[in-house]
Amino acid sequence: MRKNRRMLYAADALVISHTKSGRTWLRVMISHLYHLKYGTPATELMVFENLHQLNPQIPRIFFTRDTRIPTLTRKNSYISAATNKKTLFLVRDPRDVAVSFYFHVCNRASDRELGRKRIGQAAKQLPIYKFVTDPALGLPRVIEHFNRWHREMESMDHTLMIKYEDMRADPAAALTQAIRFIDSDFSTDDINRAVEFASFENLARKEKDGYFSSGRLTASDPSNQDTRKVRRGKIGGYRDYFSEEQNRHLDELVHGQLDNFYGYS
Repeated sequence: MRKNRRMLYAADALVISHTKSGRTWLRVMISHLYHLKYGTPATELMVFENLHQLNPQIPRIFFTRDTRIPTLTRKNSYISAATNKKTLFLVRDPRDVAVSFYFHVCNRASDRELGRKRIGQAAKQLPIYKFVTDPALGLPRVIEHFNRWHREMESMDHTLMIKYEDMRADPAAALTQAIRFIDSDFSTDDINRAVEFASFENLARKEKDGYFSSGRLTASDPSNQDTRKVRRGKIGGYRDYFSEEQNRHLDELVHGQLDNFYGYS
């Protein structure tokens, strides 16, 4: 908790996104941009200030899953992101987030991570539809986060929102927008090289081969696609796992509860 609080306060910029929204993909592209510009190791992913320590011109970017960090002092207490920080929100269709998070919890998340996120072992035994509709685990939880983030954005000085779907459609444009907001302009050539380096096919192969020094991109079972960080990335892929009636219910949850600001409803 103290480590997260220090990073929250010391960061030059924040990247906020729910788990399984494309945060690692964006992290890889940004890390590679700094590799191209400053010669940092290509196998090294940005983890707050590790690249900054190699070259002070590289900003300290805190990639985190919420604007709030729980504390241990009192039950349900937390510290919030500073309003004067550059804060980039990376969002994805909450239905796809909830499904991808289900596979993450069941196949990738360590006991330590689940404990940190206050998710019990019983969650791994839930059928996918029950998990995705669970208020504390699935779609309702993602919607609550998104709605709260929009309210919080109104009091923040410097914010940018990027959609995962837009990043998939035009990764170069999304990366250009993100890095210009966080730091400065990079050449078109460097942007394109970073996008190619972090393409879905390249990342899947690098994850399988254990290319990166960080465990963030290491499959626990390379032969099982569902244990990989780079799993599918399919837009609207949530529909593949449910019946027509179940999909209709998920759509109704989004249409009825999600803030229209995001455009998913």
